[in-house]
Amino acid sequence: MERRRFLGEFLKAGMGVAVGLSIGNVSSSASEKVSPELPFPYVKLDPKKVADKAYEEYYRHECCNAVFSSIVGELKKKVGGPYLGIPSMMFWYGGGGVAGWGTICGTLNGAAAVFNLMCKDFKPMIDALFEWYQTVQLPTYIPCKGNYCKIPFPKSVSHSPICHVSVQRWCKIATVYFKKPILYNSRERSERCARLSATVAAKAVEMLNAYHFEGFRPKKIKGQEKTKMDCRLCHEITMHELS
Repeated sequence: MERRRFLGEFLKAGMGVAVGLSIGNVSSSASEKVSPELPFPYVKLDPKKVADKAYEEYYRHECCNAVFSSIVGELKKKVGGPYLGIPSMMFWYGGGGVAGWGTICGTLNGAAAVFNLMCKDFKPMIDALFEWYQTVQLPTYIPCKGNYCKIPFPKSVSHSPICHVSVQRWCKIATVYFKKPILYNSRERSERCARLSATVAAKAVEMLNAYHFEGFRPKKIKGQEKTKMDCRLCHEITMHELS
């Protein structure tokens, strides 16, 4: 009798596992079938509203997430759907040129991810944003509150999409302006990057609005040999050093 009971319980357990695995496979298959395709839907956003959110978000989770979450956060409210599954702090890693490594500016990193989500022609959009970033005096955003609202704020042209170059060029200008050494970890530098986050977020939204509703189509920039960026702006490497 005990043997029959044991076999019965064993068979029930086995059937339960099999059913569970089957359901799991069906669920997995179903989720793969309904996985949203790119580009995601886009509705017109207010650049100023997004910029204000990016400025505030910078002081919580740095530049990259400030740009990305300020735009995606608005679309979560207005569109919902595929945006709801994106974690709010997904791009926190990009702060300070990716975890403080000073590589690509986090504002550009976050904006590029946004373009990838929302534009079929995302690469020319990235090209246009990067070209604008390294040729215009930034930041242009002025916060509506805080100690830095009442005085003019330094701007600089980065000539590069690289974080440490962009920061260094601004620090050089700002040191003269503030009449004291401006360090990378200073309050002034943080305020600059907060304003830059807001500036880039607003520009990205302006470009998205123009792309989706005004027929804007940027041209793709051709690279210089292996890269679009002129590496000589940072480095002068001789053939002797390479040999």
